[in-house]
Amino acid sequence: MAAKTQEIAVLNEKNYEKGMLIDDEWMAGVSRENGVFSVFIVDHLQGAALCHESFPAVDAALHFVNSISRPWRYESTSGCSGDRCEEGKCKGTGCKIYSPPKNQAASGDLQTTD
Repeated sequence: MAAKTQEIAVLNEKNYEKGMLIDDEWMAGVSRENGVFSVFIVDHLQGAALCHESFPAVDAALHFVNSISRPWRYESTSGCSGDRCEEGKCKGTGCKIYSPPKNQAASGDLQTTD
C-alpha cells in the first residue's frame, strides 16, 4: 500500500479573506485595506512577528505567501464572529469557550463558560 501524502495548503483569491495558513510554528495570511494587500507571518510559539510586507495587488501577495516552503494547513477564520454565536449559527467550540454574558457583550472582556 502506498504511503498517503499530505497536500500542502495554499492561499488563493477565494480563500485568503476567510482564513490563513498555519503549521506547528508559524501562521501566515493576507489582509486587504484601502486597496493594499498586506502579508503577515507570525511565529505563534514565540509570539513574534516575522514578516509584514505590503503589495499593490493580491496576486503578488498570494505568490509571496505561497512561495514559503512550510507544511501549511489552511485554517478558516470565518463562521464564528459577530453575533452568530447567540443566533446558534456557529459550530465548533469557539462560541462555547469564549462567549461573553449577554449583558456584557460590548465590554470586550472574554468570559469562559466551562
